[in-house]
Amino acid sequence: MSVSHNYDQMSQPTKTTVIATKRPSRTNNKMRVVNSRFTEISRLTVILTVLLQFVSHASGLQTVNESAAENTICLYQEHNTTYRKEIGAVWFAARDPCLVYSCAAGVAKDPQAHIVVTQVDCNEFYCEVGSELRSVEGSCCGECVRTHCQHNHTLYAVGESWHNDADCTLLECGRLDNGQIIMNTYKRSCPALTEDCPASRLEVRNCCPYCRPLQTARIEELQDTDEESTEDIWTAEWYRKHPCNRDCQIGAEPMTCRYTFVVEWYQTFSKACYDCPRNLTDCSRPHCVMGDGLERSITVVNRMMPGPAIEVCEGDEIVVDVKNHLLGESTSIHWHGLHQKKTPYMDGVPHITQCPITPHATFRYTFPADLSGTHFWHSHTGMQRGDGVFGALIIRKPKAAEPHGGLYDFDLSEHVMIVQDWIHDTGASIFSYHHHSRGDNKPHNLLINGKGRYYNRIWAEAKQTHRRTEERTTQALDPLPKSQVDFVQTLPRQARLAKSNTTKLFPVNSRQKRGNLNEIPLELVPHQVFSVRRGFRYRFRIINAEYLNCPIVVSIDGHNLTAINSDGFDIEAMDVGSIVTYSGERFDFVLNANLEVGNYWIRLKGLMDCSEVFTSAFQVGILRYEGAPDEEPTAELSYAHKAEGIELNVMNRGPGYPDTKTVAEMRALPIYDHVSGIDHDTLKPEADYKFFIYYDFYTKNNPDFHDQNLYAMDMEMTQANRLYTPQLNHITLKFPSLALLPSRSQLKDSDFCNETSLENQGIDCRKEFCKCHHVLQVPLGAVVEMIIVDEGFQYYANHPFHLHGNAFRVMALERLGENVTVEMIKQLDQFNLLKRNLDNPPVKDTVTIPDGGYTIIRFEASNPGYWLFHCHIEFHAEIGMALVFKVGDDDEMVPVPENFPTCGDYNPDLKSDSGSSENSGSSKPTTANPPNAGGGGSRMAPTLIALLSSFVLVKLYR
Repeated sequence: MSVSHNYDQMSQPTKTTVIATKRPSRTNNKMRVVNSRFTEISRLTVILTVLLQFVSHASGLQTVNESAAENTICLYQEHNTTYRKEIGAVWFAARDPCLVYSCAAGVAKDPQAHIVVTQVDCNEFYCEVGSELRSVEGSCCGECVRTHCQHNHTLYAVGESWHNDADCTLLECGRLDNGQIIMNTYKRSCPALTEDCPASRLEVRNCCPYCRPLQTARIEELQDTDEESTEDIWTAEWYRKHPCNRDCQIGAEPMTCRYTFVVEWYQTFSKACYDCPRNLTDCSRPHCVMGDGLERSITVVNRMMPGPAIEVCEGDEIVVDVKNHLLGESTSIHWHGLHQKKTPYMDGVPHITQCPITPHATFRYTFPADLSGTHFWHSHTGMQRGDGVFGALIIRKPKAAEPHGGLYDFDLSEHVMIVQDWIHDTGASIFSYHHHSRGDNKPHNLLINGKGRYYNRIWAEAKQTHRRTEERTTQALDPLPKSQVDFVQTLPRQARLAKSNTTKLFPVNSRQKRGNLNEIPLELVPHQVFSVRRGFRYRFRIINAEYLNCPIVVSIDGHNLTAINSDGFDIEAMDVGSIVTYSGERFDFVLNANLEVGNYWIRLKGLMDCSEVFTSAFQVGILRYEGAPDEEPTAELSYAHKAEGIELNVMNRGPGYPDTKTVAEMRALPIYDHVSGIDHDTLKPEADYKFFIYYDFYTKNNPDFHDQNLYAMDMEMTQANRLYTPQLNHITLKFPSLALLPSRSQLKDSDFCNETSLENQGIDCRKEFCKCHHVLQVPLGAVVEMIIVDEGFQYYANHPFHLHGNAFRVMALERLGENVTVEMIKQLDQFNLLKRNLDNPPVKDTVTIPDGGYTIIRFEASNPGYWLFHCHIEFHAEIGMALVFKVGDDDEMVPVPENFPTCGDYNPDLKSDSGSSENSGSSKPTTANPPNAGGGGSRMAPTLIALLSSFVLVKLYR
């Protein structure tokens, strides 16, 4: 591969040595250690002189008559020599540089001058950033020694190099033989340009002219290697060249893979995009986030959407420093698909396994890459996932160790496909509008790897333009064709949208146009392109990062998809025509590039809240064969398009149909029969613990959204303003103020609730709103079965559920009708009519529940800790459609890491925190917790210990 830029060797005489000098710290105003004893003495002299003058002239004291010489002299003896010191003199002891002597004036009762001895407090001195304090002979506190280079407010370690674009040089931090830190400067050497490079492809990168390659990616280019850059420039290409993204080899040494995530507020089509999409080269600039062309605020990591891809080998160690640069908003990162069996504090769920990462703070996640497969990371705080805080987490193993390794030739980073739903406003704004008013929660569009076209808007505006033209013209125009297919043939090539059936379109004027919408030609926003070569087979990885209720059907024109893996666990290969993915799910499939060279649509079709009933949301990408022209496929686009072949993971349908397959009809490979948590013990006829988890949207006055005295559900208001509350077993999960796992010593069982404990207290949550710390406790090693029931009375809906800390077997999935009750399901189970598959049922960590039906899952509780189980639709999980599994006893859990962050309530007027209770106005508590629950009693023990410890320390000190 051609090298974009070179540098002269560091041994060549072009090197310029610059002595690194200290700069004033911008963040530390404390006193710093000086680098010489003379400066230290001078500073202390000034301080002590001022203090002595203050003492001498303080109110109520009479100063000594300085004219009396006998009262103004201090006699000091050292090494058998007597020294005369005048008042105000300051000096150090020769034998102990930490003792400071001063000659102080007397007072009226004792007018004789006297010597004051002061011990230097080295704790009052600090070194600036990039330096460290080292002991030096003859100095009390030592000296600050420079250890790092500092350039543009950034520190660099010795041996580290970086680009300086200000003068097109490469800088390196070095150290001379005497230990002095220096910065070496190397001139840049640019490669020669080819003579046939046209001006349209000429651009500048890292201060060197560069001939941009053609848009068509070729296999040879994937095998070439550019010169590695040591600076993270926050681009997808940079992360693809991360040293940990390598060919995994059997027996190879594992690596420690380090990443830095900066979470911040950002903007689509920011200034970083320049003239994108008019100039497609600008669309590939670093930090250019496109979305679908409409400007909106976003929350992202490293100014990328999707965020940085982590691609490592099984057995590596992953270290991620998450820096929260959000202004007044906390965050956290969950590593979706990894079960953190030895690192439960790294799961990233705020108030469950850790405290939220506060603004301006950094939290280091460290965990092993111990489960190969397609995973992803995402924020687990608020609506941040929907606003852009997510990215791929791919853990590979040697191809020879892959059970399906023989089915494909290439497993490339470029073939990771992250799909998401997309709304043209922030998640918090949509959330508040929907929950506190009449706003909808329907996604407008879908994106592939953070970009796509807003076809519904393009088509609607084209129709509107046609109508306006028809109204202005004096000449009769032909009427708008009845066939939409006929109409779109008159549109520009980039804007063609053919539909065989008319579907409900998102209205053009339903929301105010944002930003420079009129300046961004939506029809030019580029598609995501996936390149292949004819005759080869490719492993594709789909990640569904959605946050709303919009299952996505994925298909590729003319190609079958061979499904081989779901949620990181291999299944028996299945040839299908399309795959339905729900929020949080991942699917791997093999594509055989065996058709004619050309361009083919990759189609995404939204279901449920994205269906033709609401927004008809769909999106397309391009599968481009090598040698095909750089143009769009000619096949018609339509939301009504339906792929041929079997639809895998069908929505709201049971098994037994010839054209669809449920996820329960997949078969796991036998290799998982000996994997802890999902082994053959989970396949015994009866589980150790059985839980019926049922839910629906209930007509209750949720005090978070309906004040029962001011705007209750049964008061006169429009239907759009009524908010029906989703609950598990009629309980809303209340997240605690502290974090359960690290603060478990402050908790007791009565702090928790569940359906049984509430019934025992005489609380009927079917009639009243219940909100508490919903926890199900199971012993370590128990086989747990959950029968999850979607009663389906209020809405025709669908919910994907995700379990933290463990994978599970999908034993059964069935839809019984439009709706069902949990009592019916219990009766069917009592008569053994809920059939479970005990023959290699598939292994997953996220699964859908059919509306008016049930899904049965099992797992072995082999991972001690507190683990969240929740609906993966963000609007539902954040308002309590979740519960927590407590696996094992407290002493069986991994000890809390040293100095692990803590959080909780602070109220000095309360002796204990009874935070499990909530009051709504003057009504009785809506919480289902018992009186005094919430940890008040259990916290007395550590408080008493602290008091006793303080008392003992004081006695010892005295």
